[in-house]
Amino acid sequence: MVHPGIANTNLQDFRKEMIHVLGSINIDYSSTVGRLPAAGETVIGENLQLTPGGKGANQALAARRAGADVKLTGAIGTDEVAPQATSLLREAGVDLSSVGTIDGPTGCAFVFVDDSSENQIVIIPGANAGVTQRHGEQLGISASDILLLQLEVPLPAVCASAKTAHDAGAQVIANLAPYQKLPLEFFDHVDLLILNETEADLLSADLDLAPIQPSDKSAEALRIAKTLRTQVIITLGSNGLVATEKDLTVIKIPGLSIDPVDTVGAGDTFAGFLGAMITRGNSLQNACKIANAAAALACTKAGAQTAIPTIEELSETARNVN
Repeated sequence: MVHPGIANTNLQDFRKEMIHVLGSINIDYSSTVGRLPAAGETVIGENLQLTPGGKGANQALAARRAGADVKLTGAIGTDEVAPQATSLLREAGVDLSSVGTIDGPTGCAFVFVDDSSENQIVIIPGANAGVTQRHGEQLGISASDILLLQLEVPLPAVCASAKTAHDAGAQVIANLAPYQKLPLEFFDHVDLLILNETEADLLSADLDLAPIQPSDKSAEALRIAKTLRTQVIITLGSNGLVATEKDLTVIKIPGLSIDPVDTVGAGDTFAGFLGAMITRGNSLQNACKIANAAAALACTKAGAQTAIPTIEELSETARNVN
């Protein structure tokens, strides 16, 4: 299932840098349905589960399970599910000293997965809405660290953290999900963008870039990279990904053959593993290969955080295939 060469890589040889994640912490209410409802339609679900989630927490856990040292900045509420929201992070050894408690509910997501593993998700921010610009300004990040961002907390916090990290000399990786329009100056502080196909199209439209052939994602990645002067990864689901190097060389990583159970959290697994592999000193190409394999492995299990593989599981899969 994984790419040739991964089994021959020492995936556990990490440096001392830390990955800082500023982002959301949720409880996911997940249910399976025969098919996703159309507008105005009611369908019957089953197998309701409450599991830890949130894109920030998911990516922090993925980076930690990939072997990196990780610190998460965010917020939980004072409700009964708050301890559960951070339970797997705490168990994995993620530094939660910058996770605050805000009076009110913890953020939550309602996730519905159909028989073909497609999903619909509705997010209610809860305590995540209380993550502020001050949180972004007080990261305590160093030049040798990496900052990993998503967009499930307020944009002032996201923008402030990117500037803080950039000014400190740290590398900034931004996953523009769920997509929101950002001020152009935000991208001056970003080294690497992670986008899916929809997010890439929305960003291109916001940048007033002329339409291109929908199938030519390499050209779209190059165009965004040239416009924003940053490296770009566009993930293509089962079709793999395209990415741009600093010199605008295009990398293409093919998709992997799997039998998906649930694609929820696959993108977060990719982002977390990517950051961890870059921390290890991998080239962008090799980091993308490994992260792509980890994301594929996550699709073979149900849930978000519960499906994120460990570095040992990924290594074992690689040994069995290569």
